[in-house]
Amino acid sequence: MRHIMVMTFLVVCSATAEMRAETDLEDIKFFDTSVRPLLAEKCFKCHGPKKQKGSLRLDARNTMLVGGDIGPAVVPGKPDESLIIEAISYKDEDLQMPPKRRLTDQQVAILKQWIAIGAPFPGGDVKIPVKGEKITDEDRKYWAFQPVAEPVPPQVDHDGWSQSPIDRFIFRKLVEKNLRPAKPASRRELIRRAYFDLIGLPPTPDAVEAFVNDTSANAFEKVIDLLLTDKRYGERWGRHWLDLVRYADSDGYRQDAYRPNAWRYRDYVIRSFNADKPYDRFVREQLAGDEIASDDPDALIATGFMRLGIYEYNQRDAYAQLNFILDDIAIVTSDVFLGMSMGI
Repeated sequence: MRHIMVMTFLVVCSATAEMRAETDLEDIKFFDTSVRPLLAEKCFKCHGPKKQKGSLRLDARNTMLVGGDIGPAVVPGKPDESLIIEAISYKDEDLQMPPKRRLTDQQVAILKQWIAIGAPFPGGDVKIPVKGEKITDEDRKYWAFQPVAEPVPPQVDHDGWSQSPIDRFIFRKLVEKNLRPAKPASRRELIRRAYFDLIGLPPTPDAVEAFVNDTSANAFEKVIDLLLTDKRYGERWGRHWLDLVRYADSDGYRQDAYRPNAWRYRDYVIRSFNADKPYDRFVREQLAGDEIASDDPDALIATGFMRLGIYEYNQRDAYAQLNFILDDIAIVTSDVFLGMSMGI
């Protein structure tokens, strides 16, 4: 009986968690498709990242909760106590936003509903600057702003371990932490590590024995060269890139339609890795393949990067969905190619 009660409790908890997760996803979708585009169109010009009238910024949740000169703009769960609702409802002659043309009843209802469900605002908070604060020299040293350069390998005393320039960086850090290098891997361990790293699969027994018994000076180089020419190399390492660019075989959202041609972009990435395509070419093809090589089918397929975001073909608010798609492209492009986050 006790076992049955425990199992029942777990099932109820699991179902409750699933319902909550589904509700959270619906709330986020509502914000992304209805609320964010409305705020961007009607509010960000005067209360966004570039300009904050009344010290009020509405492009992030934390700045809304802090508010401006007259207090918090939003009280999650309580639209009637939120200044932003008071302003857009034109109840007070001294507090009417937007000032030139009030929102429609439908737009007001959207913001009221959003605050009532807790004012979800995915995308992270923004730094609230101290008054008079400017970009500092320390800010400019952030790694993503630095030009690409070839570092000079360090010289470390008593280094009898390093066998390559990269090893010298590792050895220096080990010395700083008062650590010693691990003992050399056995040949069986080494070939297994190489296989798992490069193609994600273990070597065959025959491949292991061939390497163990190969006494030539370049035995390990031959293993690496073999793995780099294996088509599974692109399949293994292409997956990392596909994760970054949010690749999927379906559209997402509740409708989640199948994308019959998405695989073409996936295979383009795999081919690029296997062909050792130069990174600069790889980037340009995805951002502007139709412009730089309109007669190259591979370059045209590469621009599929722009269409990998979440999409719902039966979305009624087409304008809001267009804005969401453009926001998504800007955010993902910044994450992937600039190495830094950029939110709208």
